[in-house]
Amino acid sequence: MEDYNYMKLRFRVLSYVLVLGLNLTSAGCSPQASATVAEEESYVPVEIQSAASKTLVESAVFSGKVTSDQEVSLIPKMPGEVSSISVKVGDQVQAGQALFAMDTSDLQASVDSASIGVRSAEINYAMTKDSADTAKANLERQKALFEAGAISKVQMEGVESQAAAAENSLALVEVQMEQAKNGLAQAQKAINDMTVTAPVAGTISAINVVVGQMASQAMAAVTITQMDALYVSLSVPENIVNNLKVGQVSNIIINSAGEKELKGTLTSLAPAANPQTNLYPVEVTIDNPANLVKPGMFAKVEIPIETKVNVLALQSEAVVLKNGESVVFVVEEERAVAKKVTPGLDTGAEVEILEGLQVGEQVIIKGQTLVEHGSKVKVVGGNES
Repeated sequence: MEDYNYMKLRFRVLSYVLVLGLNLTSAGCSPQASATVAEEESYVPVEIQSAASKTLVESAVFSGKVTSDQEVSLIPKMPGEVSSISVKVGDQVQAGQALFAMDTSDLQASVDSASIGVRSAEINYAMTKDSADTAKANLERQKALFEAGAISKVQMEGVESQAAAAENSLALVEVQMEQAKNGLAQAQKAINDMTVTAPVAGTISAINVVVGQMASQAMAAVTITQMDALYVSLSVPENIVNNLKVGQVSNIIINSAGEKELKGTLTSLAPAANPQTNLYPVEVTIDNPANLVKPGMFAKVEIPIETKVNVLALQSEAVVLKNGESVVFVVEEERAVAKKVTPGLDTGAEVEILEGLQVGEQVIIKGQTLVEHGSKVKVVGGNES
């Protein structure tokens, strides 16, 4: 029993000594380890960009509507009942392509009658010409007889009169035949006009006729838009208009025509403002090779209004405001150094630095809002060249 109590007491003492040793070890090492970890983690991770000379372009974005001033409205030359329509809205057509046709049954009767008239006139002309040729041949024979003294002057004059009358009749019949041919041509043209064709290549943008109903001359039956002649109508304020000039290239976004950015050219710049809006009308012609852009679509147009070449520039977010002053942080010997700068042209993505920075300095572009002058930093990304 005594041995059992001794062993129990010894176990308790050893357990206490072990726990005490662990506590002392923990208490002795913790401050130094914590300090080491703290020192290792006391930097701010940043990304940098080398200050460099660039070309900056400031652009203004305007919204406008796609328009076409090359629309052809087709009115039939003659009214008539529509018998067929060969196209639909949105179709691409070529010059001379048939668009719709009207009933020609009534006009066909006129063509048939005119054809008979032409045939009759041709027969009459042929008969009259035979008579004129006979009279002419007789005149030649009678001249020979008259010169030989075989016939009298009175007889000769009678023959000459008959030949002249035959020539006059032939001329009259010839005129009548030409009139008959003209009448037939007009009747055939009237039938041809009942089929309306496209005078130019383009896209069908409107159809205002229906099969079975009358097409009149009171309104356009079909409208064709030339899709390679589209432009965006814009209105710009007075503080920008003097920075624009005809021939400028611009970027155009038309969501309805896809996500691809289109190119346009400023082709018209009004010299005076609209008196109702006090804005200046501007037209930007669209490059539309795939014919995806249609009149009436809304567009956003980005037009360059100022360009600066070979200027010191940074990403705009690199410049922060400290106590009302523009400041950038550069990395020097793993420390953030604040530098007061004078910004210039700001395009939104990049900003010109007029003063306070040199080409090649390593400027913090990410993490700049987390540092102060003298903060320890570690470069984890960006361009260090």
